[in-house]
Amino acid sequence: MSFESDVAQLRANANPHHIDQITLAFPAPDDIEPWHQLNALLWPDLSENENSRRAQLPAALDEYQDELRRYIRRYDDLRARRLDALSNYDIGIAYRVSGPEVGLADALRAVVSHIGRCRAQIGWLLGEQKRLAVPQLALF
Repeated sequence: MSFESDVAQLRANANPHHIDQITLAFPAPDDIEPWHQLNALLWPDLSENENSRRAQLPAALDEYQDELRRYIRRYDDLRARRLDALSNYDIGIAYRVSGPEVGLADALRAVVSHIGRCRAQIGWLLGEQKRLAVPQLALF
């Protein structure tokens, strides 16, 4: 038997009810909360100089928002295509013993974590943007 046929057999033998339960156990992307704590090691790398930092913030926000969109697309793909969204390597090597259902659950958990981290990083950047905002002077 070839690797591809082994993987096809693992996919075919997966329990569809169990896969439904796994998929339904995960929240909608909009309901994934940002991490409540963000270790300083995960703060975006910005200049210590406040003027430079202020100038870097828009690009950093764009970068992290793009990353968040990519993770949400991956999450939606996993929820929609389920096992078809997992690679043959994932199913045939990484989850050969524990089963493709575990592989799907682990992949969803990992992407949920990335989404929460990105949301926390974006929140941190928005806080920095607010902190560094130049006060508006009254015109009268």
